Amino acid sequence: MIARRFKSFCILIPLLALLLQACTSESPVSSPQASGNLEETSEVVAEPAATDQARFATGDGEEISGLVYGQGDIGIVLAHMRGRGQSSWTEFAIEASDSGYVVLTFDFRGYGDSTGAKDKRMDKDLEAAVRYMLFVENVRKVVIIGASMGGTAAITIADEYNVAAVAAISPSITYGRIDALEAASTMTTPLLLIVAEDDPPFNGYAESLLAAASTTRYLEMTGSQHGTNLFAEHKDELTEQLLAFVYAQTR
Repeated sequence: MIARRFKSFCILIPLLALLLQACTSESPVSSPQASGNLEETSEVVAEPAATDQARFATGDGEEISGLVYGQGDIGIVLAHMRGRGQSSWTEFAIEASDSGYVVLTFDFRGYGDSTGAKDKRMDKDLEAAVRYMLFVENVRKVVIIGASMGGTAAITIADEYNVAAVAAISPSITYGRIDALEAASTMTTPLLLIVAEDDPPFNGYAESLLAAASTTRYLEMTGSQHGTNLFAEHKDELTEQLLAFVYAQTR
């Protein structure tokens, strides 16, 4: 079981009541049953990926629900693909937090417990996620890793929010009013593009973005998987490449 706490954008809910209860409880030493409960609590605390719940507001008034993994002064924001949710990033979030990063997953508006209409204004949701990392988690630098529409949104906001780097897995060049190709043409933020060799039209989109952005690395993987589905066939390689990219851009 993963231990969880809750954070909002501007309010940290105290745990004072729980602490007072613990201080006023009877000593468990004389009770075998109480000793067993202590052992169970110890096992929960020892879990490697403690998770904080997060909820924060977008600039246009929606509320976004997320989870925070780990601690550190470098933050990674993970943006999911269409038709998925933040849980598609769980395994990678745990791997990244074990490597010393604080990691935020979140549900775009209309997904999970986030308010709003699906697949609209992902750029505003991602902007709010970056602000959360900077002003609540107090990280020094933020790297965004986005899948499909999450990658498109990441490319679009990268320069405006001065993020350290962006990795985009199977991004499109446009999504609604979001235009990643236009943003890429003036992009100064380091960009890693990842795509499967047999994933049309997204492999073509990646080539267009590669040509437009001057600060781009390009990684093509075998197969036809899209977005975070690439982890199904390339988990070790993809995880290694993403973490190496984050390290290189934030050290």
